[in-house]
Amino acid sequence: MDQLRHRFHDRSQVLLQDLFLEAADLQEVITLFLATLELIKIQEVTVVQDRAFGEIYLNRIEHEQIS
Repeated sequence: MDQLRHRFHDRSQVLLQDLFLEAADLQEVITLFLATLELIKIQEVTVVQDRAFGEIYLNRIEHEQIS
């Protein structure tokens, strides 16, 4: 999950397919996919697809810091 969080360090949106381009093997693709699902589950990112068969984007959710 840290690898995915790092992708959002300087941007708020990531193209889902770009996450898998650098994967070395199927094991890494599966790990990245499961990490993506976990980030969705814990509400750190949302998934957006504007149209059927369109690009899928992950959007970082900005949580307000409580002082």
